Amino acid sequence: MEQVACPFSIGDKVRFTPSQRTKGLYQNIEGFGVRIGEKCFIKEIREGMYLYFEGSAGGRPWNEFTKISQARSPLAPR
Repeated sequence: MEQVACPFSIGDKVRFTPSQRTKGLYQNIEGFGVRIGEKCFIKEIREGMYLYFEGSAGGRPWNEFTKISQARSPLAPR
């Protein structure tokens, strides 16, 4: 199976929106430090797939998140 490239960037704001299938696979899905529906800023993307947030929370694949807002470019006018 071909891996689809992560559409997110470091600094993007996302919401944790796991599928019903994913919810059924884990007894403690929030054990990765992110609650269902929680909004987070991406701090790191590992292996082009796994998202991490403040305090090393995360480690879930990008396809379990929904983008809320794009990272601000440091060159963007304020």
